[in-house]
Amino acid sequence: MVKRLWIASLLLLACAGLSSQEMEEPLPDQQPLKRKVQRLEVERFGTLFLDAHNNLQATDILARWREYTIQAEQVEGNLDRGTYLFGGRVLLEGGGVNASGDTLRIDVRRRRWLLEGGGADLLPKFLRYQLRDAVRLSGQNLQVEEQQARLQRGELTTCLLGEPHYHFSADGVEVVVDKRLVARNVSLTVLNRRLFSLPTLVVPLDRRLSRGTLPQVGQSVEEGYYVKTALGYLLGDNAGTGRIDLMQKKGIGLGIDQQYLLGGAAGLLSLYYLNDRSRDTRTVTAQLRHQQKLLGFDARLTGDLRSGSYLYYSDTRASSWQLSLNRAWSTGTLALLSRLSQQSSAGFSSDTSLRSLRWNQRWSRNTALNFSADLSRFRSFSGGTLRSQQEQLATQATMSGSTDRFDWTLAFNRIVPVGGQTGGFYYGGIEKTPEILLSTTDRRLLGRDMGLRFDLSWGSFRELPRGEPVQRALFEARWNPSTFGESANNLSLSGMFRQVFTSDGTAQYILQGNGNWQVRFGDNSRWYASYQYMRPYGYTPLRTEYTGSTNFASAGLEWNASPTLSLRAYTGYDLFARQRGSRPWQPLNVGLLWQPSNTWQLNVQSTLNLNEGQWNYLRAYLRGRSERFAVNLNGVYDPVRHQWASANLWLDAPVFGTPLRVQTYLTYNGYVKRFEGRQLLLTWDLHCWELSVGYIDNPLGFRADREVVFRLRIKAFPETQRFGVGQFGQSLETAGGWAF
Repeated sequence: MVKRLWIASLLLLACAGLSSQEMEEPLPDQQPLKRKVQRLEVERFGTLFLDAHNNLQATDILARWREYTIQAEQVEGNLDRGTYLFGGRVLLEGGGVNASGDTLRIDVRRRRWLLEGGGADLLPKFLRYQLRDAVRLSGQNLQVEEQQARLQRGELTTCLLGEPHYHFSADGVEVVVDKRLVARNVSLTVLNRRLFSLPTLVVPLDRRLSRGTLPQVGQSVEEGYYVKTALGYLLGDNAGTGRIDLMQKKGIGLGIDQQYLLGGAAGLLSLYYLNDRSRDTRTVTAQLRHQQKLLGFDARLTGDLRSGSYLYYSDTRASSWQLSLNRAWSTGTLALLSRLSQQSSAGFSSDTSLRSLRWNQRWSRNTALNFSADLSRFRSFSGGTLRSQQEQLATQATMSGSTDRFDWTLAFNRIVPVGGQTGGFYYGGIEKTPEILLSTTDRRLLGRDMGLRFDLSWGSFRELPRGEPVQRALFEARWNPSTFGESANNLSLSGMFRQVFTSDGTAQYILQGNGNWQVRFGDNSRWYASYQYMRPYGYTPLRTEYTGSTNFASAGLEWNASPTLSLRAYTGYDLFARQRGSRPWQPLNVGLLWQPSNTWQLNVQSTLNLNEGQWNYLRAYLRGRSERFAVNLNGVYDPVRHQWASANLWLDAPVFGTPLRVQTYLTYNGYVKRFEGRQLLLTWDLHCWELSVGYIDNPLGFRADREVVFRLRIKAFPETQRFGVGQFGQSLETAGGWAF
């Protein structure tokens, strides 16, 4: 019955959203398209002639059009038609394009230009940084329109030397930003030697489809010797990547990553299959990202499936699906969502589902309604038998508005169990049935601004799962005035008084106060102190309103002793600590930062336990940065055990001025006296190419993660790699800085 009501409410609110939109003016994207024609602006010329029919002729011209700057020896065209022909050493720059050629044709109305007898560098900006370096196109003619570039009979390379180390020769090249680079009847030439020819070469420009352009060769504990390839292909006008992984221990893994654009729908589909012979399992991973317009809604469908993957736990299966529908109009929004996730492992399984509705509506400048409904369910199974189940429907509505004197809010929320509840677990939360809140300030109420805010509310509350209904009245006054004093020496104060009365005959009031004092001196140095006080008196039956007691003072110093030396110190004292039988002093944190140059920085930090006079730890960071190298070295010393607790090194540097570069990550655990991460990458820079050999050893995890990998790649093309990443996907780079 509840599910029927929930579905009916979805349909009712959807109809309400459609009706509201029909009564309003058309949205901007529904109005007829009126593209503003961007004119050619002439900034400099040698001679210029314009006749009565707006025919233009000029020499030695410098002009601007859209984001482009154009230089040429001569130009002729017509202002009414918006077509122009530039000739004689033409240069075009801007919008991520640097181009030069013999002639340049521009069609202002079509926002298109055609370059003949030259070429252009498409910079990462034009390609929306999907490539790391520029792509050079040169040939018979080059046409650029919006986010597309087409080359006829020419060459393509990312090596920008006068004599490039490599290039692709093709009958035609098409570049579509964020989608693909396609070359037809293409051949690869390296160091003036033609290596091979292909009818079609596809390079996806969507990072989600990219796993490198050349095979990866290596050896790992889990996979043995392997060769992993990723080849781009076209399916209609949509680019994709096919994957073939040949692994000595695992077998053959096959996968595809396919983007698609069909009518008004767009998305990405990824599939991967492996019959894992070393574990006698089948690995299947799949991912779907889909979006389109549906009945006036922006619809998004996402799905993920992972089964039997040795990269996680081979006996686990997990899947999740989510469908969301969103629609907006000038006075509101409507959002529908359905989500289902399932997990299973070793005979145990669980599933969680959620169906939700969100409706926001504004009727006037001062009145709005927010409504939500969530139907949620959790189930767990053992050996195929249901062990636990909880299901509930939570609804919430908030109507708010304002007048000249105050703001008002009417809030209602209800949580209703649905179906059978088993397993001894229940959803928590608090119900309001209902609550009305009035808020104002002294400026709005009294015409004086002393930093006062007042809240007055009454409502009926019930705490789940077994609480009884309680009526509560609340009055709250907050004082938060402006800061006293000047910027170099200022004091800020704030306070709060809250009084609560409940229907069971209990009452509680709370006093709270805060003060902050700051004195600045020298070069961005300061001394600061703060005091925080909060204490409840009385009792309230609502656990969600329980507060602790605070009576805490703290002070700190930030002293820049010189341009190269800075000191930090901070501590605090709890005045209520002795009443609770705890220790009052907070640790004294001390830090020193020494930066003798822009390259090197040393950061040392330590804490002292003032209650026992115990030195807790010493942490030191050494950081170096320059155009050629980068290094982070940090360690933690434990004075209690008299040993180094940890040490980490990250290094990225050339080897004795050669094209060889070394990168390494080392993490050492001093307590167990072993390395918890060792990674080394040696890269030989071949200008536009690079050759690398990497070693990865991450012993901390649920599987043996040790491998050696060999790569030869074109530097400009994107690539995913595991170097610098731990077994759980975490970054291993170590940094240094102030910790307080």
